[in-house]
Amino acid sequence: MTWSLSPTLSPLLVLAGIQGIIYIYDPLSKERVSVLRGHGGRITSVTAHPRKPHIICTTSRDHTMRLWDLHLPKSMKVVAADPEAARLGPPFGNPLTGGEEEGIGPGKCFAVSAGGVGDGHKATVLDASLHPFLNIVATSSVDHAVMLWMYEPPPSPTASVCTLAIIGRPVFCFKRFHMAQVIRVHWLSPSVLLSQTSQSFSAGHDNFPGKLVVWEWLHYEALKEAAENGVKYARDYLNSTDSSSYKILAEVHIRQPTAMPLSISGTMATLTTSSIIRVIDLSLLIARARPDPDVALLHRDLSLEHEEVNQT
Repeated sequence: MTWSLSPTLSPLLVLAGIQGIIYIYDPLSKERVSVLRGHGGRITSVTAHPRKPHIICTTSRDHTMRLWDLHLPKSMKVVAADPEAARLGPPFGNPLTGGEEEGIGPGKCFAVSAGGVGDGHKATVLDASLHPFLNIVATSSVDHAVMLWMYEPPPSPTASVCTLAIIGRPVFCFKRFHMAQVIRVHWLSPSVLLSQTSQSFSAGHDNFPGKLVVWEWLHYEALKEAAENGVKYARDYLNSTDSSSYKILAEVHIRQPTAMPLSISGTMATLTTSSIIRVIDLSLLIARARPDPDVALLHRDLSLEHEEVNQT
């Protein structure tokens, strides 16, 4: 659930869930405004843009995230940038049956990430957060990764056609510091994110506690400068598949197996479990200390290197 705004600045309530359908209601008139279809699986989260609340992002079990503009009129036609995508059905993700319409009322999908193939998420996408200033959305997934996707803004509501962009590759992919499904991701500032994992239990493998990680995205200034100068940022394969462009600022371990995704307001985060509610002031988190070197391990490695030199 999230809140949005109509073109007349009236509040709109956006709901989505098991059926993969988005419902939009006007709480003042108590009427349904729109019904939007497209996801090929259960919708796991719905999030509004912090500065442009008519733009929303949804994530799903179909391994994708989708961007919608609720101000685009019902009469606007949606076409695919890739003609082959149209065979999947409007809007190119969930083939519709029974002759039903793609949607009822205003609102159109203008971008979708590639999922399950290529460099996109390989499992259910659980959460998303839209950057406040750049055309970038962060997503988190069961596949332990956090990805940053760059998108083009939606067309004007007065345009006759909306070209649905299929984003084939993230601009950044981070998968080195989480060892379990990432159930929450959120921009705390233009360059700092918070991500949350649930506690992991698996037979025959190491178990990991749940974890909150506050980390800095080190390429923010480069993308900001490119956007200000009207220059298209050049993606590179390494950052798109396994980026090291981050700095971990703080970590908190959570050992409650039933912990739910964080609820965040400003720097305050609320963590709910089956028995307690824990409030965390993120601004007071202590920076992660540099780990002490394992002297015994260093001696062992040096000894092995010495033996290899003598053998040669």
